[in-house]
Amino acid sequence: MLNSSSANPTYILGAGPAGLAAAYQLSKAGQSTVVLERDQRVGGLAKSLEYQGFILDYGPHRFYTKLAPVLALWDEVLQDEQVTVDRLTRIYYEDKYFNYPLKATEAIFALGFWESSRIIASYAKAKLFPNHHPQNFAEWVSGQFGRRLFEIFFDSYTEKLWGIPCTEISADWAAQRIKTLSLGKAMRTALLGNDGKIKTLIDQFQYPRLGSGQLYDRIQEDLEQRQQTVLLNTEVVKLHHQHGQITHVTMRDRATQEESTAPCGHVISSIPITLLLEQMDPLPPEPVLNAARSLKFRNTILVYLIVEAADLFPDNWLYINDGSVGLGRVTNFRNWSPDMLPNDYQTPLCCEYWCNFDEAGWTQSDDRWIEQAAQDLRKISLLGNQKVSGGFVLRLPRTYPIYAGDYKQSLQTLQTYLQSFQNLQLVGRYGSFKYNNQDHSLLMGILAAENVLEPGKHNLWSINSDSEYVEEARAEDATTAAIAREASRRQRILQTGQRFGRYLGTGSAATFVDVFIFVSLIKLDVWYVFALLTSYCCGLTLNFFLSRRYVFGVYWKNSLFQYLVFAAVALNSLLANLGLLQIMMNELSWSPTISRLISAGLIAVLSFSGHQIYSFANRPS
Repeated sequence: MLNSSSANPTYILGAGPAGLAAAYQLSKAGQSTVVLERDQRVGGLAKSLEYQGFILDYGPHRFYTKLAPVLALWDEVLQDEQVTVDRLTRIYYEDKYFNYPLKATEAIFALGFWESSRIIASYAKAKLFPNHHPQNFAEWVSGQFGRRLFEIFFDSYTEKLWGIPCTEISADWAAQRIKTLSLGKAMRTALLGNDGKIKTLIDQFQYPRLGSGQLYDRIQEDLEQRQQTVLLNTEVVKLHHQHGQITHVTMRDRATQEESTAPCGHVISSIPITLLLEQMDPLPPEPVLNAARSLKFRNTILVYLIVEAADLFPDNWLYINDGSVGLGRVTNFRNWSPDMLPNDYQTPLCCEYWCNFDEAGWTQSDDRWIEQAAQDLRKISLLGNQKVSGGFVLRLPRTYPIYAGDYKQSLQTLQTYLQSFQNLQLVGRYGSFKYNNQDHSLLMGILAAENVLEPGKHNLWSINSDSEYVEEARAEDATTAAIAREASRRQRILQTGQRFGRYLGTGSAATFVDVFIFVSLIKLDVWYVFALLTSYCCGLTLNFFLSRRYVFGVYWKNSLFQYLVFAAVALNSLLANLGLLQIMMNELSWSPTISRLISAGLIAVLSFSGHQIYSFANRPS
């Protein structure tokens, strides 16, 4: 098939996002490539499939990135075969829905005064007594959000995903996946705004018209039109090496079991790093093999259901943070591209579960999985009496690299060994043992191709590490933008400070009226409870009109509804204040004076944020 006397092609092991991106870039540069894919279709975890006329993905794969090379590839390959999808992603917890990414201020107000108090107190404790060296996921998240918010939104779901306690998961995973989230930042955003960032980047995303796999099907078509070789249903058997070079690849046709060996120029591998090392010939040293065996992956079970209903829930996907069910995430493909649907009366759902090879779920029958998924959905009221008319199950091995134990040391051992091969690069989630998003894997493939064309240009191990790997803007553009952002930030801080000062003023005036009316009624021998309620309502009403007129200047069409929202936020803040005081004095053993001062400051900011977000938002209802 290949002539070893000519320039040998680059062998790309795995036709997932990273592998196909590398092949595409090399093909455009006139380089010869051979893509080997064990499955019968390209796309890896981002492929699409067809079932009863529906086009379905392997779970949710939205197309959103800040990486310019990836955006360029998407637009170049898909062209006008993209649709804009309205995004709604939420977390289900105790019969409530919370936006994802988590909005801390929303969580505080929605959870009620007692939980709000515990969240604020635990956050204050985490910031007053920070853990500068978190040893695991639980400590890292608790340090960022406070222990209570971790327990509510991270603990149960994370253990469901990984199958091990959060105290055994490395802090590196948290730093890599949720490093941009911060309760303090969320509060600042609520107060100051969002630095002029484009809202649609959060609320909408681009998506291939016929599912995420359409991108990779198109890349395959392009490769074949350029006379490149794409071998499906073909697995790697051996990688032969000598003197720091991969010299030949032995492959096997899974249908015929026929094996063949061919010389290679470069190798870009996206197959699991643990399997790659077992295929080396000669085998690596025993310490390297032991390090590879110590790395673990988590498996995914995808249970697809066809439901006889058109409108189940509006989300693209939901995270299920409920310990009473095994379900972790559910995707509603009716809310993606309409061209993926054959009719308007059925809804295809994808229910995600996770397990290890040695767990019963891995070998559980398809019928039992379909039954369990339907039961879980009904238990949390995502399904009512709607009929489930069809379904099927996919078992995906090694989908999530587990950051636990001494994985970092083991991975370093593997990296040191593999970097000794001058013509071998590892890319993708499997190949690099990194919890990549789709865009990270595409970027790795693009840069791996550039390394073939210009050796040593990029360090692929730095992509999606603790610091983001992004292209820098031109210095003058970055400086100009930074100056503009800084000026805008200072202006917002000044405006917010002035508004907060006016808010304290109106609150003080309302408090004075509240106290005056209360004292007057008590002198008239009015019943204490009636006097308290009357004076509070008078002060609250005055505060509403003063705040609306002199602080926020936002008038809804329905003033009564706006007043009720204002009252709800105010009451929630009052109750949170009482709960916070109890926690500070009883659980933290702080002095009453210190507790009162800290509580007053936190609740003032909390109520101000709540009114700005809810009571005086720029909307009519």
